[in-house]
Amino acid sequence: MGCGKKITAAVLVMICVLALCGCGKKENEAAAKVVYEYGECTVTYGEYYIYAKTIAEDYQKSYGSGIWSLELTTDEGQSSVRDVTIRDIIADINRVKVLIAQAEDLKVALSDNEKAEAENTASTFYNGLTEKDIRETEVTKELVEQVIEENMLAEKVYKQIIADYDFEISEEEARMSTFYDMVFECYEAKQDGTVEEFTDEKKAAQLQRANEALSTLAQEEDVSYDEIVKQYDLQYSASYTMSRAELVEEYGEIVADRILELSDGAVSAVIQSEYGYHIFKMFKANDEELTKKNKEEIIAQKQKEYFSGVYGEWVKKYQPHFSMEDVNMELVNKFPFAEE
Repeated sequence: MGCGKKITAAVLVMICVLALCGCGKKENEAAAKVVYEYGECTVTYGEYYIYAKTIAEDYQKSYGSGIWSLELTTDEGQSSVRDVTIRDIIADINRVKVLIAQAEDLKVALSDNEKAEAENTASTFYNGLTEKDIRETEVTKELVEQVIEENMLAEKVYKQIIADYDFEISEEEARMSTFYDMVFECYEAKQDGTVEEFTDEKKAAQLQRANEALSTLAQEEDVSYDEIVKQYDLQYSASYTMSRAELVEEYGEIVADRILELSDGAVSAVIQSEYGYHIFKMFKANDEELTKKNKEEIIAQKQKEYFSGVYGEWVKKYQPHFSMEDVNMELVNKFPFAEE
């Protein structure tokens, strides 16, 4: 519809779209098309239309109009992207309603500047609607402004909750190391997908070859890893960047500790794992840039887990029982509004 600036994308992603409703009963609700009730809030078709329209445009801009018919495998079986998106929108509406309900107790409110920003964004969105959009959806400029303010308020509630969560991430936990793994494998992958372990005799031969390669690396300064890999026909040798947790998962704790003992440029002795025999060379024991990024990702994951627990308790008090059977499917199934 060419609305220009849409509802802030970061808000839609962070809290997954606001429940576009006025909670409590209003005089004009009798004339509105009700999608469903949740707690003390009534979600009208106009409210549903605002954020669903935004999502539809974002999806179609990124993936094309054919996105909606694609099939996905979910916990409930096969579903189209369209049906999954509708369910996600409803779940997100409920999530934000619960968040907003906590704002007063948490003393969270919008500043005058934030309200002005919401008003400007609402004007842009509303001015991009056609007369038909407005007539058929009963969207008003005031409703759009309310939606955006509630988005912003819900985001502030979320941010305050995760900011109150006190935890520490050690440098060792976040540390990312880049190394080369030269593998003298002790198994063979068959064409049918099965794996056959080497005999003891073949394993001993691999160990001898690994020791020979290590001796070559130690004695000949100009020899490259590529030359060794080619000489011994090593199929699974490559460089990797991993955290300690990933190293433990891949190689086991004992091997992971030995890798992490290496300093920049150091080469390990021959080390045995379940895969065979390895020679590791450490390129960067602590890649500072990747370590910083990994630390941020760990923090984000811990915040998400913490918030999920808090939110779960809020839902129990707000409205613990809700299903798609409570939703007016005739209205929501107009999404993505191709016939509006």
